[in-house]
Amino acid sequence: MPADRLLEKWQIYNRQLQCIGTRRREETLAPGEYHLVVNAFIFNAAGQVLLQQRSPDKLYFPSYWDSSVGGSVQAGENIETAMHREMLEEIGWQVPVKAADNYLIAPHSHWISAWFAFQTTRTADQFTIQHAELQRVAFFTRAEAHAHLQQIGFDPYTLALDRAWGHLQHK
Repeated sequence: MPADRLLEKWQIYNRQLQCIGTRRREETLAPGEYHLVVNAFIFNAAGQVLLQQRSPDKLYFPSYWDSSVGGSVQAGENIETAMHREMLEEIGWQVPVKAADNYLIAPHSHWISAWFAFQTTRTADQFTIQHAELQRVAFFTRAEAHAHLQQIGFDPYTLALDRAWGHLQHK
């Protein structure tokens, strides 16, 4: 059984990020309609990045390594609220999310990604993972993370990873 919630509701946006309606996840979007997605990279003091390995039950890219946290913005949420919810749901991390944590908004064919960057003093075993969504989390050097994030059909994760690190260095 897939771990994805196909009946969850999304707000639908145009390319200018103006809300133009609501759809269930399972419904197809028309050309010019987008749903919002949030992703984060979380770094430790040594500059290593936390990655999650997706559940084998995920509909798309099962068992692939992915960003630290990510998911869809649900109807009624903004990107900061969604990022906070996703971090709490997926890895049990309760941390304030501010607009300044967002370093990139990137449009794609039918979704718009909002990328966030965070730092933590936690070790990987101090996160409480949601097994319906992911198998495990681990910290990797940026070079190791680049190797794990070489996947098809997705955002350019390695570029987003490098930009996240740069964003944190300039905070």
